[in-house]
Amino acid sequence: MALPGVTSVTFRDKTPQEIVKLAVKAGLEGIEWGGDVHVPAGHLEHAETISRLTKDAGLMVSAYGSYYTVGKSRDEKKRFAEVLKTAKVLNAPIIRIWAGDKGSNESTQAYRKKVLDETKRLADQAGKKGIQLAFEFHDHTLNDSYAACCELLTELAHPHIKTYWQPIHGAGPDINGVGIDLILPWIVGVHVFHWWPKAEMRMPLQDGANDWKQYINRLSKIASTIPYNLEFVKNDSSDQFLEDANTLLELLANHQESKEI
Repeated sequence: MALPGVTSVTFRDKTPQEIVKLAVKAGLEGIEWGGDVHVPAGHLEHAETISRLTKDAGLMVSAYGSYYTVGKSRDEKKRFAEVLKTAKVLNAPIIRIWAGDKGSNESTQAYRKKVLDETKRLADQAGKKGIQLAFEFHDHTLNDSYAACCELLTELAHPHIKTYWQPIHGAGPDINGVGIDLILPWIVGVHVFHWWPKAEMRMPLQDGANDWKQYINRLSKIASTIPYNLEFVKNDSSDQFLEDANTLLELLANHQESKEI
């Protein structure tokens, strides 16, 4: 089941109240709150306010985008404890983290072991709180390709560490489709956008609708509820966001209708 929503970092310059109003206006169902601006780790009273604000608007907190980078924190225990407490107060079922800050082909075995060992410790802690950890699927991390993701999560083999998915820039359905199938068992969240062919070239989601139709067909094999969160829009425009949200809702609705026929 798909949970259409938005990442709050899409609008770093807007207040949480403005983001909630936009999400409601767009007809979305969830928000992934970011820890860099809107809900900083350790600010528990604020997190409680944001949780209540989201719930009162009829929305769900789909995840906490913590921006915690595994292997980089100088005080792992204290830093992650703040992240975990914040996510719990938010009622976020997922904490999004980064698999280090070096690409899979650039990392030494020692660095890789450091990241994996810390990830296992964090996943153990999150699991005890009933929270899932999920890596960002992103370059300059150990989770920067489909092969790297499969290798990383197979090696970790931990029930409380999974991955997000987002399209690789400049790669169409042929590459991304096969990649989705490869890492499908680990996907717990999706970041939705159409940047083509490079990351700095943000396009309306409608321009990539045919690609996303194919991605959704493959992702729909996942049995659990998966957040589909819009992430960044052309020109950081609220109007473009509303258009992209409408495109996403239409794609999800059309897929559901095709299944029922």
